[in-house]
Amino acid sequence: MKDMKKYPLVIVFFTVLFALSVFDLFSPVKTYSELENRDLAEFPTFSVKGLLNGKYMSGIEKFTEDHFIARDAWISLKSVSEKALGKKENNGVVYGKDGYLFTKSESKDYSQFEKNISAINKFMDRHSDRIVSLLLAPTAPGVMTDKVYKDSPVIDTEYMLNYARDNITNGKFIDVLDVLKSHSDEYIYYKTDHHWTTLGAYYAYEQYMYDTGNKYMTLDGFDFVDVSDFLGTHYSKSKNYDVVPDTLSYIECDADITVGEETLPIYDKSKLETRDKYAMFLRGNNGLAAVKGNGNGKILIIKDSYANCFVPFTVGDYEEIDIIDLRYLTMGLDSYIAEKDFDEILFLYNCETILTDQNIPKANMFN
Repeated sequence: MKDMKKYPLVIVFFTVLFALSVFDLFSPVKTYSELENRDLAEFPTFSVKGLLNGKYMSGIEKFTEDHFIARDAWISLKSVSEKALGKKENNGVVYGKDGYLFTKSESKDYSQFEKNISAINKFMDRHSDRIVSLLLAPTAPGVMTDKVYKDSPVIDTEYMLNYARDNITNGKFIDVLDVLKSHSDEYIYYKTDHHWTTLGAYYAYEQYMYDTGNKYMTLDGFDFVDVSDFLGTHYSKSKNYDVVPDTLSYIECDADITVGEETLPIYDKSKLETRDKYAMFLRGNNGLAAVKGNGNGKILIIKDSYANCFVPFTVGDYEEIDIIDLRYLTMGLDSYIAEKDFDEILFLYNCETILTDQNIPKANMFN
């Protein structure tokens, strides 16, 4: 014991480590991170098989990472220290130029993406009696290429778009890369979030309507509303200390949306008072929702969250817009499509989501 007194820093270190362990052990377990806008890892269920194949220990590691005490503060500290060391990434987020933040992606495994394209093409073949399209939205690194540092680990947008263009043979491939690049000097992607802005969504909407032979409203026909101090998902993950908040925009839209038995305004404006302001669009992500429009015909949009700020533009064009998120759906689509007799079906996914999403093959299941 006397020898230990010679090493006060060692004593302090182990005391702090012990205190953190105790606090961590008795701190409440959260299931959702509002800051990161995602579900936190659950403690894995033990099985001999999981222990032998490593999944059980991997699950414990993920649980520990997600529930470590003062996790948000540690992420902030890590962000400051890594920037000071000249690093250009933190916690799965890559730093770009002029304040842009991008999703880190080092994987070159495109097997799930290719399965998803095949599943969509199969679906298109089965529903060739109507207009079926895929709009694969490039994320910011594929459009704002001048904001990406050389050799940054971001997705290969060019490969993905070329593959989809070559392999969608039973329906339409809506290519929005050129139109978005032609407006890359405008505010079409958020800097702190992984979504495109409402302006970016408009240019994709315009291209979709043009490619499918539909009339559409020009940009000056919409009234945009700006909301300041938006800090998105990339900020939440990286906690970049010198970030400048974004301005979230939406268009004026008086339509209602029906989710389950409830019909409410298409925007949940109460979300504008929270951190996750983007959740105002379509009242978040739901398995099945329907919007009554002011136009003609019916469209079904099978989508990820990139479609949430896209849909309001279609309200003046269609009589009914149905929206399906396959992550939350278990019913078969064929009977639903036959019952509703949709004129058009649009798959709208962004490149980062479709790269790993395992739910898209559900479009061909339960039928």
